[in-house]
Amino acid sequence: MLKENILIVGGYGEVGGKIAKLLLRKYPNRVWIAGRDIEKAKQFCAQQNNLATPIQLDVTNTINGQQLANVALVIMCLEQENTQFAELCLHEGIQYIDISASYSFLQKLELLNPIAVKYNTTAILSVGLAPGLTNLMAMHVAQQFSSLEKLHISILLGAGDSHGTAAIHWILNQLNNSYTIAYQKDTQKVTNFTNKRVVNFVNIGNRSLYQFNFSDQHTLSKHFPTSPIITRMGFDVEWLNLLVSFLQKSRLSIFLKWKWLKNIVASLMQKLKIGSPICVIKIEATGIKQHKKMAASLTFAENDESFITAKIAATVAQKLLEKEYSSGTLHIEELFTLEALKEQFVIPTVQTEQHINNF
Repeated sequence: MLKENILIVGGYGEVGGKIAKLLLRKYPNRVWIAGRDIEKAKQFCAQQNNLATPIQLDVTNTINGQQLANVALVIMCLEQENTQFAELCLHEGIQYIDISASYSFLQKLELLNPIAVKYNTTAILSVGLAPGLTNLMAMHVAQQFSSLEKLHISILLGAGDSHGTAAIHWILNQLNNSYTIAYQKDTQKVTNFTNKRVVNFVNIGNRSLYQFNFSDQHTLSKHFPTSPIITRMGFDVEWLNLLVSFLQKSRLSIFLKWKWLKNIVASLMQKLKIGSPICVIKIEATGIKQHKKMAASLTFAENDESFITAKIAATVAQKLLEKEYSSGTLHIEELFTLEALKEQFVIPTVQTEQHINNF
C-alpha cells in the first residue's frame, strides 16, 4: 500500500498548527494531528472542518510501527529527549522533518544517518527560522566569496510576537547554560546572552544583540571550519535586551531554574505585547573575492516568527513528498538553497561593498 499521510507531532501547537493549516490547502484529508492530548487534537481538527485526523500519540513512550502505518512523512514539532521515535520513523521508511533548535539533540539525530541510508529514508534537520532560514541565508552570502573570513548571524525577535510556549521555554532554559564554539584549533566557551554586539536594522535602528546557542553556527562551521561563525539574538525592544543582559550578568537568571517562576515569566512574555511582531535576520560576512577584501550582507524581515517557521517546514514537506532526495540525516542547507523558498518568501538581494569598516 502506498503511504500518503502526513503526521504532525505537536500538530495543535503554535507552530504545528500553522504547518497543518498550510499543508491542508494542498493535502486535505491526508494530515494527522498528533499529541498527548486527544481532546486538543480533536478540537483543532474540528476547526479545520475535520479535513485533518486527530491521533493520540506520546513520543516519550514506546510506539509500535503499526501505529505509523500509511504515514509517508513525520514533522516533529516537539523538543525530544531521545531519538527513539525518529529512529522508528527511519526504520519504517518514513521521511522525517525536525524543527528543533537544540544542537545537542540535532547531534544525536545526525548519528542516525546509517539507519536512514540503510532504509533509503531522508531526515531533514534544522527546518525553521533559526536554524533553517538562517542556514540558507548564511550559505547564500558565503557563496559570494572565494574565501570566507568571518560571518555574523543576527536574529531580532519581536517582543510583541506570538511566540509558542515551547520556544519561550527553550530560550529561558538557555539563559543558564553555556556552550562551546570552535574554528580551526581554537575553542571558546560562551555563556548565553553575553558578548554584546550592536547591530543596525533598517527601519528599526541599532539594537544590542548577544551570543546565543542556536544550532546554525555549529552546523555551518562544518562547511567553513576555518572561519568564525557567530549567532547573536536580541529583541526589538532595547530595554528588554538590557534587562535580560543584566539578569545574566547578575546571575539572577539562575532563579529561572525554578519551574514555577519560569512558567510565570513565559506566561507574561506571551501575554504582554510590549513590542512589534517583527522578525529580522541579518547576515554579515567578510571575505576575499577576486583578490579583494569584501563585505556582504543580507537582511530578511517579516512578521510572525512561528508562521515563518511553519512556511519553511511546509515547503520542505511538500518537496519531500513530491521528489526523491538523497537518503540520510541532512541539515536543510545540505539539500536546499535559499532559492527553494522563493514561492513562500520574497528573497532579498545580497549587498556587497569593498570598503571594510570595523566588523
